[in-house]
Amino acid sequence: MKIDFKKSNYALKRELNHIQPYDIAEIFPGLEPDEQIRVMQLIGVKKTAVVFSRLSEYQQKEVYEQFEENKRKQILDNLEIDELKEFVGYFDQYEQEKILSIVKPVKSNLIRDLLIYSNDLAPSIMSTEFLKVEVGMTVKQVTSYIFHNVKDEDFIDNIYVVDEDDKLLGVISLKSIIIARADDSISKLIDTDFLFAYNDSSIQDAIEIVRNYDITSLPVIDHSGYLLGIITADDVLEQLIMQYDEAYNRLGFLKNHDESYTGFQRSMKRLPWLIIATILNLIIAAVLASVPAFEATIATIVTLVLFQPMILDMAGNIGTQNLAAAILGLHKKELETKQERKTFIKKEALVSIFNSLVTAIIGFAIAAIVTSFSSHQSIHGVEISALRMGSVVGAALFVAMALSGILGTFLPILLTRNNINADNATGPILTTLNDIIALFTYYGVAALLLMTL
Repeated sequence: MKIDFKKSNYALKRELNHIQPYDIAEIFPGLEPDEQIRVMQLIGVKKTAVVFSRLSEYQQKEVYEQFEENKRKQILDNLEIDELKEFVGYFDQYEQEKILSIVKPVKSNLIRDLLIYSNDLAPSIMSTEFLKVEVGMTVKQVTSYIFHNVKDEDFIDNIYVVDEDDKLLGVISLKSIIIARADDSISKLIDTDFLFAYNDSSIQDAIEIVRNYDITSLPVIDHSGYLLGIITADDVLEQLIMQYDEAYNRLGFLKNHDESYTGFQRSMKRLPWLIIATILNLIIAAVLASVPAFEATIATIVTLVLFQPMILDMAGNIGTQNLAAAILGLHKKELETKQERKTFIKKEALVSIFNSLVTAIIGFAIAAIVTSFSSHQSIHGVEISALRMGSVVGAALFVAMALSGILGTFLPILLTRNNINADNATGPILTTLNDIIALFTYYGVAALLLMTL
C-alpha cells in the first residue's frame, strides 16, 4: 500500500479516512519523519491513538518524541489503560512520572497501581475498563447504568457483581441481562461458580485458565476477594503472540533482538553462535581426516559423497521435529511429572525408530538404483555392488535418524530439568550436533561394511 503525499491535506485526509488503523501502522515505519507527522495530524486523535498502540516499542518512542506536549496528551488520553500501561512501562521511573503528569489524574493513578506488579504476574496485563454493579440492583437499574456509564473501550460481555465492600460475588453475562425481566433482581442471575486469578498468579496461569475453559474474560482478585481488574481473551491473544515472537527469535538465538539495534549490534548477537558452529564443524572435519578408516573410505569410494547431503538433512529434519514436539509439550506443561516425561519419551522414541526405518528403506532403494547407473567402484579389487552401497546408505540413515530423533527429544527436557531455557537448544548448535551424529554414523557404517571387503 502506498500513500500519495503529493496530494493536498484535504485530499490526503480523505484517502487516510478509508485506510484502517492496522494498515496505517503497517506502512508507518517506512515513512519519512515529516510524512509520519503529517499522517498523525490528519487522521484524528482517536485513530492516531489506535495506530500508535499498534506500533513497536521503538517506533512508539520515536513518534512520541516528535510530538508537542499537547499532541502527546491527546494520544495518551485516548489510549486504553492496558495500552498506556505498556507504553509507560518502556521507560525508567523518572520518565514514567513525566509521562503520567500530562495524563488525566484518574487514568494516571490507575497506571501507577498497575505498574506495581511484576511483568510476569497476571495483574500486569489486566484491564480496569469493565463494568461492575452492586448486588442489590434490579435488571432495569443495571440496564440504565450500562447505557449511561459504558465507554467505548469498556469490556461489556460480562458484568461483574460486587458487594458494598467491592468484593466480587459473581458474574452476569450481558445476554442474561437482555433477556431477563426488568423488575428481576440481579441476584437471581449471578453465576457464583466463576473462574478467577489471584493478584499473585502468574501470567501463564491466567492464560491457561482462559484457554482451557474457553472464556472471554477472567477476573483478577486479591486474597481478600476485592475485584482489581479483568484479563480478556484479547489480552491473552496478545500475550501468546508475544511469546510466539520471542520463541521464534530464540530459534536463531535472538533472545534479546530489538528493532532499535543497529545492524552491527544484531550481528554481534548472532555471530557468536555461528562461530561456535563453525569451530565444531572444523573439529568434525579434522577428526574425520585423522581417523585412518574414515580417510581411506572417503578417498577410495567417491560415491559416498553423493549421499552425504541426504544423510545430514534427514538426521537434521527428524531431530528438529522431535525437538519441536518436546518444546511444545514443555510450554503446555504436559511434561511436569516423571511419568508424563517417561510416556512422552517412549512414544517419541518409537515414532523416531519407525520413521527412521521407513526412510532407511527408501534411502536403500534410491542409493541402490543410483549406484547401479553410476561408474562402478571397487576396493582391494572387489567391485562394490549396488545392493551393498544401498545397505550402507540405508543403515546409516536408520542409525543417524534414530539417534538424532532421540537427541531432539531428550535435549530440551534435560535442559529444562537443569533450569536452562529449552528454547535455546535449537538453532546452529543442534544442527551441528546432528551433523556430528550423521557424519560419524555414515562413514562409520561405510568403513565397517565396505573396507572389510
